[in-house]
Amino acid sequence: GPPPTIGHPSGLCSPRDIGTLLPPSLGTSPHLALLGKRMGTDDFASQEAKKIRPALQAIRALKDEPVPEGYYRFRFNEDCQYPHCGYREHQTHFHCMRKDCGYSFCDKTRFVQHTARHDRLDTLMGGDFQQYRSNVSCGRSDCVYASMVGRQQNKASHFHCMKCDFVCTDTNKVVAHRRQHQKRDSINAAGFEKFTPSQSCGVQGCNHNQKQTHYHCLKCNYSVLGLSQMSAHKFRHLD
Repeated sequence: GPPPTIGHPSGLCSPRDIGTLLPPSLGTSPHLALLGKRMGTDDFASQEAKKIRPALQAIRALKDEPVPEGYYRFRFNEDCQYPHCGYREHQTHFHCMRKDCGYSFCDKTRFVQHTARHDRLDTLMGGDFQQYRSNVSCGRSDCVYASMVGRQQNKASHFHCMKCDFVCTDTNKVVAHRRQHQKRDSINAAGFEKFTPSQSCGVQGCNHNQKQTHYHCLKCNYSVLGLSQMSAHKFRHLD
């Protein structure tokens, strides 16, 4: 014969009777009750557990997914040993492992963005500059930015020229300064040395000394004012 009704004329469970069929975790929906009645409580609970299990596995996999090369993950209870890190020992986070960087973040989408930043800066610096982030000391006692490391108001990286004492925080100045060195290298390759009005050339009797930018031949101290004169003078030493 037809199955007996339980506390409800329609044959469905009333809300107060649902608990007799289903575990409390499945709620009090009449639709769930009907499904549980047809499948059996154990089967229904098993089906629900199968739905939940993949989601939990996905969450665990997300937490344990590999960290891209060049980065390191620190758990919330691990000491990253970065003295100025805001996430240190209280939140799971990541650090860029470059010695001149140490950038820290929690959002995994930052991996691609930060790697692209390094690629862009490396191209701009061209091996002639060294970058130091605001939380990393450059180790130079005479650097004007060394005393600002870790300060809240200081968020800018600074850049040291590896060929001279020039330092700046503006990437545009990095590019401009590199051009100056490239030009100076070309001048030296041509056999001349450049002197600006603020520099004494030390050549006795030089009419341009500390008056205007000029160039002295490294072989005979002959002075010129432009690149075209350099080319003409070079032929004198070829004879």
